[in-house]
Amino acid sequence: MTEKPLNRDILSVGLKYGLVGSVIAIGLFFAMKGLGENPLIWTTPKLILYSIIFILFPLLALAEFRRYHWEGKWKFWYGLVLGIVVYGTICLSTFLTDYMVMLVDSNLVTSYQEASLQSLESRRDEFLEQFGEEQYNQTQETITMITAAEIALDDLLKKLLLGFFLTATIALAVNIISSLRSRTISNS
Repeated sequence: MTEKPLNRDILSVGLKYGLVGSVIAIGLFFAMKGLGENPLIWTTPKLILYSIIFILFPLLALAEFRRYHWEGKWKFWYGLVLGIVVYGTICLSTFLTDYMVMLVDSNLVTSYQEASLQSLESRRDEFLEQFGEEQYNQTQETITMITAAEIALDDLLKKLLLGFFLTATIALAVNIISSLRSRTISNS
């Protein structure tokens, strides 16, 4: 099998699972919004749900790719690129959704600012001890001036970091398992 079709297969499988994951992630966004939560605020449940999404869909894509498209020796970069396509698609689609919804519903920005200010206030003493009064006031001002684009970009960067960490871990695990399996088969 030539490299070009392999690259095309990686892209098509990755986009397929990325788009399905995007639909679920966007559904999660609207479900949280419907429940009265601000879906832009990173809470433990949101972190857990995105971790599941960023583990499940790259694994499903890897399974399909290995079953139907892969021939020859497994390489680490196959899993890494496939995972990046999957979680990258999810991250970009949710970024666009976040931003467009915030343009329509400015209450999300206000709610985000209020929650951020409350969080800062709850850690006031620690913050003042570590950074001082001037930095505290600057941080408060920055929070009150934050825009929808900055909030969406912050959410995107958090998802990208989470997705990359999980994808690299998954790709490494699959690579190790494949290496162990090929050694076992060659020793038999």
